[in-house]
Amino acid sequence: MEITSVEQAKDAIKKWLNENHHQVSEIEDENAHFHFEIDYPIGTQKRQRIIQPKEYPGLIVLLNGVSLAPEHIEKLKKIKEEKREEFYAEIRKDLIFAENSYDMNLDEDGIVKQVQFSYEFYFDGLKKTNLFRGLLLNHRALLYIVSKFNERFGVPTLPTMPVEQAVSGHA
Repeated sequence: MEITSVEQAKDAIKKWLNENHHQVSEIEDENAHFHFEIDYPIGTQKRQRIIQPKEYPGLIVLLNGVSLAPEHIEKLKKIKEEKREEFYAEIRKDLIFAENSYDMNLDEDGIVKQVQFSYEFYFDGLKKTNLFRGLLLNHRALLYIVSKFNERFGVPTLPTMPVEQAVSGHA
């Protein structure tokens, strides 16, 4: 079935997510025809968003991201700007041919605070396989960033919280 309307897209995506047993929450968003937050991978605290922005008819955007651990931010602040830029350039080079996009959010001092990933496609590409491929690509990019920062700066010590309050996705 060819998907040509927002309602068809929303219904198909919701059906596929439920078939695969994802936890799906609908988010109120005045800028989107629909906006879902899901657990990905299934049963984890990690979240991704599936959005159909009103401003872009027929576009589906899959989003996730990671906030850097305070420990990693402090270590980034301590290295010389030139070395920090070399590290960022290495990440950019590694991700340049990825099929999804990324954005490193820097503060005024050039310190990465978080990294966001997106995978976009239009209704003509909306198939279950493409939806889950985009979610997987975003998740792999997140794992890459977490691994890259952990390799460079060590695994951060994160406070333990009850599962229902945990914030996932620190690099």
